[in-house]
Amino acid sequence: METTMTSRERILATCAHEPTDHVPLHLEVHPSYCLYDPAVAWWNNQFERTDDLLALGADAMVEVWLPDPSYHPDVEVRTWREEPPNQKYALLGKEYRTPAGPLRQVIRETDDLYDWHKINRNTRGPIADMIDGVGLLEDVNPSRSVEFLIKGPQDLEKMRYLFQPISGQDYASWREDALFAKKEAEKRQVVFLARRTYCGSALLWLTDIQDSIISLALEPEYIREFLRIIQDWQLRNLEMVLDVGVDMVTRFGYYDTPDFWGVKYFEQFLLPLLNEEAELCHQAGALLCQQQSEGITQQVDAYGKSLVDVFRDVDPVQGNEDMALLKQKLGKTKTLMGGLNIDIWLANAEQHEVASYIRDMLELMAPGGGFILHPVPGIYAGVPWEKIMLMIQAWKRYA
Repeated sequence: METTMTSRERILATCAHEPTDHVPLHLEVHPSYCLYDPAVAWWNNQFERTDDLLALGADAMVEVWLPDPSYHPDVEVRTWREEPPNQKYALLGKEYRTPAGPLRQVIRETDDLYDWHKINRNTRGPIADMIDGVGLLEDVNPSRSVEFLIKGPQDLEKMRYLFQPISGQDYASWREDALFAKKEAEKRQVVFLARRTYCGSALLWLTDIQDSIISLALEPEYIREFLRIIQDWQLRNLEMVLDVGVDMVTRFGYYDTPDFWGVKYFEQFLLPLLNEEAELCHQAGALLCQQQSEGITQQVDAYGKSLVDVFRDVDPVQGNEDMALLKQKLGKTKTLMGGLNIDIWLANAEQHEVASYIRDMLELMAPGGGFILHPVPGIYAGVPWEKIMLMIQAWKRYA
């Protein structure tokens, strides 16, 4: 397979629906793989990982993570751990004492809390840290929560104190790391990616989602104000990272699906915020990427009117996404990034099945540009590296 473009040139040309030397294959390896197969994934940081993926001929990106929330200086934090009798798991708690009153959050300390869930938010240092205790915006919260942080409209004024932009030395250190990562991206000539915004997902991480779904209809102003608090905080973060200069911003949209929002409420509550982020990115010359593995087919008309540039993790297997329909309706103006389920399909596929599947997917999606082959949701523990190599070999043959 002939290569005449840099990885960055190839990805950006694909997103612009311009000619490329071949269809990109973007690879991302989750930190869990470092524990699953350290003989393959031995990296100390994201730059070593990027070098190895590029050496395979694939495309990879250097990332900078948007800052986590900073608390107002008047907020006091108390944490605790307790072991209730006759319960399987200990409880981890955190209380935020704000000038407007206290907020409490309690989760179960499940067996896998520290062994599996790693936070891949280090721009410059180790490739990931283990989750340690109770966090605000964490995937572990919905399934492990005993007490959610935000319980209703009465908590919104308190919530504002927890979502402040970083400043002072924290900001200086973050910016130094971001500029370092940018130089590393330029050195490797790869896309410089910012991760991540997540306005809609915050509702699932901070509230009892069943109550919140009911509130979409009964208390829309509560939901709207909740989202506005998150959005205003992350727009200030977005301004910081756009000022550094990134090529693309990923918006975590795994929970922006019709299962939680429906199509009506998605358009009513989330689409305006998504477009707000896209406009800010476009003003700075960056692309906005919606990371969502299912529901795009159901939301296709809304997304067709959106300002989103790239849809990442489009999954035809677990997400039941209709790739042909999405190519027809979105493919002329948007970029679709995915098409290959890894955890169920690739992990269990035979060699001949891998080759024929990738050939057929490329024949369907590649014409006209706007398609990046990408294993969804990334390379996680449990998928043998031999299967990854089969995928790469098939892609090289047909791309």
